[in-house]
Amino acid sequence: MSKPSYLFEVSYEVCNKVGGIYSLLRSKSHHMTDQYGESYFAIGPYVKEKADLEFQERPPSGKLSEVIDGLVPDGIKCHYGRWMTESRPNAILIDYSGYRSRANDIKKELWEFAEVDSLFADEWFNDPLIWSTTAGILLDRIAESEEKGKNQVAQFHEWLSGGGLLKTKELESEIATVFTTHATVLGRALAGYGEPVHEIVEAPADKEKNLELAREHKVLGKHTMELASAKHADVFTTVSEVTGKEAEHFLGRKPDILVPGGIDLDKYPSMDEITIKRRANRRHMRNFLMAYFGRYYHIDLYNIRSMFISGRYEFHNKGIDLFIDALGRLNERMKKEKTKRKVVSFLWIPSGVRGEDFQVLKNKSVYEEIKDRIDELIPEVEEEIIHSITEGGTPKHVFDQDIMQELRNIGQHFADKRGENPPLCAFELAYPQEQDQIIQAFRKNGLLNREEDCVKVIYYPAYLSPTDGLISLEYNQATMTCDIGVFPSYYEPWGYTPLETAALGGLAITTDLAGFGKFIEGKGKGIYVLKRQNRSMEDAVEDLTDKLYEVVNMPKEELSEEKISARKLSALADWRHFIKNYYSAYEKALTQKKKAR
Repeated sequence: MSKPSYLFEVSYEVCNKVGGIYSLLRSKSHHMTDQYGESYFAIGPYVKEKADLEFQERPPSGKLSEVIDGLVPDGIKCHYGRWMTESRPNAILIDYSGYRSRANDIKKELWEFAEVDSLFADEWFNDPLIWSTTAGILLDRIAESEEKGKNQVAQFHEWLSGGGLLKTKELESEIATVFTTHATVLGRALAGYGEPVHEIVEAPADKEKNLELAREHKVLGKHTMELASAKHADVFTTVSEVTGKEAEHFLGRKPDILVPGGIDLDKYPSMDEITIKRRANRRHMRNFLMAYFGRYYHIDLYNIRSMFISGRYEFHNKGIDLFIDALGRLNERMKKEKTKRKVVSFLWIPSGVRGEDFQVLKNKSVYEEIKDRIDELIPEVEEEIIHSITEGGTPKHVFDQDIMQELRNIGQHFADKRGENPPLCAFELAYPQEQDQIIQAFRKNGLLNREEDCVKVIYYPAYLSPTDGLISLEYNQATMTCDIGVFPSYYEPWGYTPLETAALGGLAITTDLAGFGKFIEGKGKGIYVLKRQNRSMEDAVEDLTDKLYEVVNMPKEELSEEKISARKLSALADWRHFIKNYYSAYEKALTQKKKAR
């Protein structure tokens, strides 16, 4: 098979963090540059505020400069430069604002060429459509500028880039195409409404019925874009066996190659480094938790088990409903046993927020006031102790009466929330809190952060960041403080989060309905695969409750052993195993393109 002379990777998430594909592209990029060097280009949308952080613009040269200049009269402005990942790959970000007026023409052409039914699509469809179409035009112009017979391949990720693939086909471009669906549009939509997707895909496929389902669930434009992209691509790929079955049923094409997403384990800290970093990050997290809970009642933060769930706010698909139900049962079980150990559960699920919760900010401010005052006093205390010892005595009056009174006053002020309950959410939501599904589920399950509750919950609907004003840790730093990451998804094409958790030395829970869960099942301890396929919600909740209870009561030595095992298991999904599948897809696309000529 031939190796591509040029490889273009087209995604709406190049320099534009939206979901999991962003992480995949960043992680994968250095393998692309290792393999293809300066012949690799990532193509995405120009979003100024994100480009300012992740993109270093530079002037293009040679034929590329001519192509980019030639697109300006058409209303397509391309920014060329480097994506600021470790390997600094070439990147072209397209400002498609000048092409918006052609949206209806694009829709008409797509209907006539590929039966993409987008007449009633909204702006969530229109923006990626316009951007991807301009990406297709760019690729066609690049192909035209090169010598005939050059081996050029473009990989298009998800329906959002499908307009670009279809444009290259409509223009009969020389470029070979690979289309990758990470999650089928219809599968995700049906799962979100609680439909038994995994049973549906086992039945004989019916294209007309699928179109009707897409229409009913208001995803007809996206579904037909995905359908056409899979049909017209030279090579069609997806990320797991789970999604492969869906694709065959909903898109009418079996994937040519599976391309799971990997990690670079050698870029993660070693277990020894993780242990050191975990200690430092846990000290930081304990300060936040003391501020969050300490004004309301005493909580022994040296006798807790901590867990988290993270990801998109897909309440049913991501298993958020299952997790909260299990936490509720765990809370009741622990209360009956009158256990002294507590559980702190974080839900790092981004949603719409106005800002930090005022009371949480105030609690943190009061706590930091105490901490700052103690930091000021420590040198004086140290000096007094040393002086007493060197004089042959023992320290008796470390603090004078004024300082003692000051500390009593601060302590009384800190404790003035006694008798109340800590907030369930660390931020002020941009909509009424009582309408939020997570808050509703907390209340239904009696998870109210009362003093008597053994399971405490913190809903954190903002992206973790060192500058977020509350936890003030990056995602990896925050997750490293927890004992286990819980990802009991009902619908999960692959599942990066449990893999990343294990790579950072934490226990992880996934399910047999997730691509990663299917891959890792039965391979060892530390990553637990919850059985959800062909099982009731009730049975799954019971199993998850039992597993969480086991982790809560696991001896420290056993917990450490399982964390080490989880880390070792994560190596099975290293890029060195998976990247070859991508190379094969590109080479196969060239072969298919040549056959079609």
